[in-house]
Amino acid sequence: MITIIVPLDFSVTSLNAAYYAANMYKGKEGVRLILFHFYNEGDDIVTAGNFLSSIKTELETFGGTIETVLESGDNFIDSLAAIAQHMTAYMIVMGLTGKTPKEQRFAGSNTLKISEKEICPVLIIPEEVKFNGITNVLITSELKTEEETPTHIALKRVLDDFKPQLHILNVDPEHYIQLTTEFKEERDKMAALLSEYRPEFYFMRLYDFHESVELFTQDKNIDLIIIAPRYHSFFERLFKTQHTKKLIYQSKVPVLTIHE
Repeated sequence: MITIIVPLDFSVTSLNAAYYAANMYKGKEGVRLILFHFYNEGDDIVTAGNFLSSIKTELETFGGTIETVLESGDNFIDSLAAIAQHMTAYMIVMGLTGKTPKEQRFAGSNTLKISEKEICPVLIIPEEVKFNGITNVLITSELKTEEETPTHIALKRVLDDFKPQLHILNVDPEHYIQLTTEFKEERDKMAALLSEYRPEFYFMRLYDFHESVELFTQDKNIDLIIIAPRYHSFFERLFKTQHTKKLIYQSKVPVLTIHE
């Protein structure tokens, strides 16, 4: 059984993420969805518990096993990380961007912080995005990967769940009409590692990485973008700069982050 954790603060953003996760695994066997609520001292625990139970009842109509966890502590991120490790979570699903300052605080900074923890894949759901299937998946890659790694294993588990068309995009302003021998060799290595998914490779000679990804996403009707350190040497820097907000906040489709 795989365990998927959805943190809830009862904002519209977090509730939307919960419904997305339930829809995403609707009808699939061996899935346990954990609705996790972190409360602070002085919060109305009875009301929170009742609300959590109500959401659980609604999501049970999608099938699968739904459980709830109410927990308090000194830090939301640390508590979520601890429960994810304890339950050997397959994935954490969180919303991103809200209309109110409270929603933005929870669904923005906390989502990015948990992505830095390197516990398990984190699926980031843009505000108001509904699940309509995962048919086309985009991996953005610098084509610098050589061997089977935990990243590949986690990636393949997701691909096996949905069996989408896999698109691998490399953006490099130095690309010319023909690829260099080095790029061809790296492409062939990745093609071999992911051969069962019949990946299609694309190369764009644009200077703005984020603009390239956005254009490609629209053109290919991408349902999910995957970013991972094995595929991007600058991945770690993404979570320490404004690039993160531009890449993830502006995305109109969910983004899955997979650490090593």
